[in-house]
Amino acid sequence: MPRRGLGARCRPYLAAVLGLVCLIQGIFIAERQYLSDDLAAAFGAASPGCGGSEARPARIVDGATAVGNATASPSPRPGVTGVNELDTLNNELQSRNSEIEALKRSRNNELDILNSEIDALKRDATEKQEAHAEAVKEYAASIDTLNSELESSNSNLEGGGTAGWRPAGSDGWREQWAHAYSSLGVRSTGPDDGLVLSGADSLRDETLAGLASMERRYEEADALPDFRARGLGWVEDRLGMVLAVVVVGGSGKDAAPRPDGDGGRVSVYVVDVVGNRTRCGPGDGGPATHPPLTMWVRASPAADASGAASGPSGSGEASAEMFAGTALPHEFGNGDPRCAWRYDFEPRTAGAYSVHVKLLTYNGFADFDPERCNANVQGLRRVPGVDGDGIEPLEEANRRRVAELAIRNNWTHTRGVSGFKMYSPNDACCEACTRARGCRAWTTPGSRHYDNCQLFFDRVEDDLDFADGRTGHYLGRGRSYTFTKQTFGYVERRRRLQERRLAVAPDDIKKPWGPDMFKNAAHGTSRSESTAYFLGCGWSSLMSFESPCHDPSDDMVHGSGVRVQVGSPPPPGPAPPGEERPEGAERRPCTLEDERVSNSFAGRWVQYPFPDDETCSALVQDRKTKADFRDFRAEYLDDEPPLCWHRDDISRHANTCVEPGCQWVLNHRWKTSLRKQDRWYGRWEQYGCNVMDVSTADLQKCVDERRISKIEVRGASIAEILDGYMIQRTHGIKFVKEGGNTLTAILDTLKFPHLLWHNSVARQRSLFEDDAQFPPVPPTVEHYWVSGFYITSEREPHTHVDRSLQFTRLAEEILGERGYRPINVLGPTAAFAYDTDGQADGLHISGPPAKVAVQKFFHHLCRDVLA
Repeated sequence: MPRRGLGARCRPYLAAVLGLVCLIQGIFIAERQYLSDDLAAAFGAASPGCGGSEARPARIVDGATAVGNATASPSPRPGVTGVNELDTLNNELQSRNSEIEALKRSRNNELDILNSEIDALKRDATEKQEAHAEAVKEYAASIDTLNSELESSNSNLEGGGTAGWRPAGSDGWREQWAHAYSSLGVRSTGPDDGLVLSGADSLRDETLAGLASMERRYEEADALPDFRARGLGWVEDRLGMVLAVVVVGGSGKDAAPRPDGDGGRVSVYVVDVVGNRTRCGPGDGGPATHPPLTMWVRASPAADASGAASGPSGSGEASAEMFAGTALPHEFGNGDPRCAWRYDFEPRTAGAYSVHVKLLTYNGFADFDPERCNANVQGLRRVPGVDGDGIEPLEEANRRRVAELAIRNNWTHTRGVSGFKMYSPNDACCEACTRARGCRAWTTPGSRHYDNCQLFFDRVEDDLDFADGRTGHYLGRGRSYTFTKQTFGYVERRRRLQERRLAVAPDDIKKPWGPDMFKNAAHGTSRSESTAYFLGCGWSSLMSFESPCHDPSDDMVHGSGVRVQVGSPPPPGPAPPGEERPEGAERRPCTLEDERVSNSFAGRWVQYPFPDDETCSALVQDRKTKADFRDFRAEYLDDEPPLCWHRDDISRHANTCVEPGCQWVLNHRWKTSLRKQDRWYGRWEQYGCNVMDVSTADLQKCVDERRISKIEVRGASIAEILDGYMIQRTHGIKFVKEGGNTLTAILDTLKFPHLLWHNSVARQRSLFEDDAQFPPVPPTVEHYWVSGFYITSEREPHTHVDRSLQFTRLAEEILGERGYRPINVLGPTAAFAYDTDGQADGLHISGPPAKVAVQKFFHHLCRDVLA
């Protein structure tokens, strides 16, 4: 056999190798369906001899077929083709490996990102836990402080010391209210300590029993949180105090007469009958250690069986007097640490007086920073995946928003707040969260129908306002009552409650609720700062629906309604404290100095016998004067004596509603015998000076001589009340033609309620100091401004009596230097704050107090002409 060359001998082996390579490549081609498009395209660029992307690979039956095919293929360059194909295959394998490594690196990068996010979530959770721990410490601080008082009380009593408890805001509270009474020389101590303490001890058992009975009444209605949200329940729960009224002076079974009589002075004391948790004295600061608790006090003519005020009648002689204001801190001189407050009055008319004390605010002068609410307005207008144009899609979107916010921040507990006339939901919901112990954040609206807010807590245990301290259970918002069904037979002083009803539950009536509420949907956080608490049972935007007083007397201190008989008074004719005047001496005309804040309560209401028909026309509703007046206003004729203008029918005031839903408040208001007086005639009389009554003829003379071209009344809703009386008194007056030497007179309310509602003290100070807002008064203008009213409600957050006093004082300080003249009605409005307040809202006080503002305006405007 001829010897074959090297190429001939190697060709079969090369063919076998090539067949094996094609077999492998075929497997790779079959796997292309599992690769990405880019990899498949790259791998498909194999040699045509094995079938690449341009030819479907043939099915390999066996190795021989493949080898035979390969052997039969001609090769122009033996020994080179197989090597090239191996190089190509190796290149393709290296490319695939590179791509696989790239995929691995990409996956690893993704894992690194995920791990980073997990680490960030862990850090965030740790920060939240730490923040929660700090929040728990902050919210528990006040409770720990109060509990420490209980632990140290025994040792303090033995050692004669005090626990040194000084709540935030107490110093400023006392200074502000003491200034309002400074012209009266009110003392913080007195000689009655023995009588007061013995009286408080005798009332201890019945006071505790009365509070326990009230608490059971709430508990039986599954509404224990309502009991602790306001009124006497709040004071007992937060401060550990149980309060009672002790009256010293006068005579009667309910009063403790002074041994020396003390000239007819009567002192109303409000005393903590427990005295083992909150301790007030004596201490270094004396009365400044008292909790900043604002309480309204009124001494009014006691009603006889018919409901009419008692007292003598006679032409020109006072038949009764009425005093009202705020109780100030009292320090016991014998070292007793119990907290006490005192209100003094000195009647100059003999008769029986009835005393009532109601809670209003705690820490009422607390300022606020609206920026700390961190309000973020989102707005809801459409809902992906939810059909419909009504309110249901918006409510569904809002529920999702509330739930997502809770999940994102790991807030495991939320609850709603059903508001009453929340005109500014962001402010109100922020305030609700700031007051609620443990609250972290808020949204508006809430997730449930009729819930204006949603409050967020880390845990259910943090919602302390709804926790039962005895059992540790969460009490919830459910209540087993309705507005119309629950009634009570008797309350203090055995007065039936036929006209009173339980405050409305959240879902009992249809309230304002529409798409517009969702257009300004927002969320924010607690301000985490000291805030004020409204404790009264009056109108409250946050609590009238959510945490109602079940009885309108649940804010009344035990012992209210006590009757005091005053006899043998000093000679008639009020005189300033420390100044004696002979009987019948004429008082000087009041000046603007008498309108200062320090003289706010330097006066009282004096009631006189009702004028007969020969003196005044019939007491009917004024339908002759054109004015948009929404309340009762007695008709006054131009030729009548000015005393006829002071007549009134108190029973016809504040009986109608302007805004939807207020009828529920009207049916739940606290009523006194004053509201039954349909023939009332009285005047506000200052101590030591006289406010003139100006007749129509007097006013025309004043206009002519002072060349008054017009009288303007400026402001908002309260200005409308004053303007109604102003129009009535000036509708027949002929003003002079306006010119260069004429005078414009302005009566301005400064929109006081709106200032209290929206502005911090610093913000309002800057507005008062702004020349653009309050420019200096020119010589051709006399600009009078009316003080804040004595407010007994919370129409909106921060709208309290304390801030009304504070802002009045601020206006006096700044505006007085610019020529603005004050008209002070803080004292006059206090007596009627529960009786002639429009819609029973405790703010828009009409009737006799509003007339005082107009009367004082005419007095100061015309004094130099008519005196």
